[in-house]
Amino acid sequence: MSQPYRAFITEVRAPTFSVRQPQAYQVGAALPLPQPSTLACALACAAALAGEGPPGFLGDEYVGKLAESLLQLLVRATAKPAAPLTSSSVTVSRVRALEEGSEEVVKAIESGRRITDAMVREYYSGRLTIVYVFKNAAGVEKVRRWLYLLGRLGDTESLISVGGVEEAAMEPLGSEEYVDTYTPLEWVERYGDGTFSLIRMCREELCAKPVRRREDYENYSSVYLVPISEKWVEGRSVLGGAQVRIKTKLGYAIWRVKGASAEARVVLPEGRAL
Repeated sequence: MSQPYRAFITEVRAPTFSVRQPQAYQVGAALPLPQPSTLACALACAAALAGEGPPGFLGDEYVGKLAESLLQLLVRATAKPAAPLTSSSVTVSRVRALEEGSEEVVKAIESGRRITDAMVREYYSGRLTIVYVFKNAAGVEKVRRWLYLLGRLGDTESLISVGGVEEAAMEPLGSEEYVDTYTPLEWVERYGDGTFSLIRMCREELCAKPVRRREDYENYSSVYLVPISEKWVEGRSVLGGAQVRIKTKLGYAIWRVKGASAEARVVLPEGRAL
């Protein structure tokens, strides 16, 4: 029987990355790992750079069609620390030109009014292992090229570099095992041994949705079980990878995704849940 999935592991070096917590405002508290919607959006951007966007569309319509075509292939996007992660606060200067019409911006500049603002934002630094799992369908062979074009995870300043991309072997482990990547809590029947946090993050589907109101992201967010550890080194918090033992609900299973240089354990939907 043919494999229902194809998985790719990407090793990423992130000198600074910031994915703002969905309900955080001015003082931008960040998530310790990029959420699924961020990973899906980063891949859609890479696909566009590779020239895979839908012909005949422009602007928001182009972005939406591209994201929808990607989500038809994508099963899951998840991540874990590949090395210790540290955080720090940075004061960021922002140009607010996009929040006003062009005429208002010109008037503001001519009158001497400032169109910049500053805010404190939390940034993380470290290395990440990112796992993308796709349906075993036509078109997936293009993904490897897209992954080499990943350039940003989070806000405009969150530039990253790709250290390596590989297609990974996959092995089913059943419904009860240790996992080391984040999983929607609604997929889990019970959890036990291990170190983890429960964090609300936005799902992959948000990649194709415009976000203009609070309800726009709340409808596409879930609580995730995030295996992660924390220790204090010289008065500074350092985050690292962890494992937690779980039992999945009916319709989900745990898979080992193993490459030459990295591996992960990921929960995936099966049958009707796929």
